[in-house]
Amino acid sequence: MAKAILPDLRTIACPARHVFALLREPRKRQRYDDPGQLPGFQNLAADDASRFVQELIDLGLVIRDHGRFTIVDWTIERIVEHLALAGAIQALAASEVASLQGKADFSCLEGINAALKSYETQADNLLQGAFLDYQWHLELVRLSGNRAAFATYAKAIPPAVWIAGANYFQLDEARSSLIEHDRLVAYMKAGDTLRARDAVSFHVEEAAAQIRRAGAARIESYPADHLNLTQP
Repeated sequence: MAKAILPDLRTIACPARHVFALLREPRKRQRYDDPGQLPGFQNLAADDASRFVQELIDLGLVIRDHGRFTIVDWTIERIVEHLALAGAIQALAASEVASLQGKADFSCLEGINAALKSYETQADNLLQGAFLDYQWHLELVRLSGNRAAFATYAKAIPPAVWIAGANYFQLDEARSSLIEHDRLVAYMKAGDTLRARDAVSFHVEEAAAQIRRAGAARIESYPADHLNLTQP
């Protein structure tokens, strides 16, 4: 089952150290005229810088305005606000999937979770794992068949919410979230709308609480040794 969907899973092409450099850049409101001027991008070839910055725009980590580039300031407050909206939409979606009474195809959800489990849950994998986890939650909303909910979610909740949030997500929490995915799928398969709704609400609320705690304690989970930007 997992093999069938693995080719469709997206990964982040931009090297992790460059993503981390943007997330930890303190001057978020500064504008850059050229991709090569972004923090950590100075040693990249022009083609690579352009390709990577477009990917980061698509992920919601950078915005382009009138030809200039700005790093999006994903503060703890901003992440948590977006998670609150994401949790509300997903609670509705989970309830609607459960109400389909066995007509939903869970192979994609289960395949993404299998891919997540295949990672060794350690700091080096948090970035790609966060992007996979975003895709899992997006697929949950799509599976509901609620087109308005899916369109709203896809537009309002960019992958950056998960990517920036993962920097404050402890590894034990990341491991336990995969078990919560399995539990939620079991509730939806059983047609238990209330437990499915409550399970996803709890899942997202706990993630937000973890991010708040880590942010208050100034704990960052992405490995600092990846910030050696002199590497090719």
